[in-house]
Amino acid sequence: MKTAIFSCLLLFAGIVCAAAEPLNVYCTTFPLYLLTRNLTQGCRNVHTELIIPPGTGCPHDYALTPRDMRKLGAKNMVLVRNGLGLDDFILKPLRKMNPGAKIIDTSAGIPALELEEKCGHDDCHEHHHGSKNPHLFASPFEAVRIVENIARGLEAADPANAAAYRANAGVYREKLRKLCGEFTAAARKYRFSERKIVTQHGVFDYLAHHLKLPVAATISGEPEAGTTATEMASLVKKLKGAGISVIYTEPQYPSRVARTIGRECGIPLAELDPVANGPADAPMDYYEKTMRKNLEVLGKTLNQ
Repeated sequence: MKTAIFSCLLLFAGIVCAAAEPLNVYCTTFPLYLLTRNLTQGCRNVHTELIIPPGTGCPHDYALTPRDMRKLGAKNMVLVRNGLGLDDFILKPLRKMNPGAKIIDTSAGIPALELEEKCGHDDCHEHHHGSKNPHLFASPFEAVRIVENIARGLEAADPANAAAYRANAGVYREKLRKLCGEFTAAARKYRFSERKIVTQHGVFDYLAHHLKLPVAATISGEPEAGTTATEMASLVKKLKGAGISVIYTEPQYPSRVARTIGRECGIPLAELDPVANGPADAPMDYYEKTMRKNLEVLGKTLNQ
């Protein structure tokens, strides 16, 4: 009798332990990690982590380290990914190490802008994302829809916390929508549609699209791309006297080419941060704070 009771207790304990197994939510990029944390905060038994180092930026063809690979083997895993070619490097290793992992495609259902290999002229460099622009995260307008996709994926993967994910998503969506409203108001106030700007590797194309802010040219920001003297001369010729308001650089990439073009064409430079990377201890509102700083820069540089 005692043996039977003890066996039942062991069985019950095993069931409890199995039910208590944490959900491991891993994000492929820093901005997705920022957004996902806002949805998983306060959810019981949920571990949220970034796979690659937070300072990596747009990972492109990032090579996973042994430490990164170990994360892919986590039990009860959900992968939150970009879905537009930015993080395809992770799919093959994941299928090998953790074929049962659930995957949330954060770009699902979001209209993607085309990302041309050549940015409409001969002075830009090839990109390696594919035909679709993967930089949805650099626009709070797209971030709202990304959050909705993540929330739905988490609810499906973890029904026990579905109500919490839904509630968190509702609160966070309102914060992001308020941010979008601030951008829209600034675009009207400063007549963004009458300005022309130059950016690096198409990272702000989605934001510019929503603000009706014309992007006259795109400079490659990738260190390995380089820029020849002929390409530089061609771009200077194109932009000189073209009424460009400002060239926007990013903290994630070198600004040497942009500085040279700005000096040759008499175009001022300013920096916008797409939140492609950041500190490991970033606060929960890091995305919104960074975007508001970008909004301040846009207002100052386009208020002409």
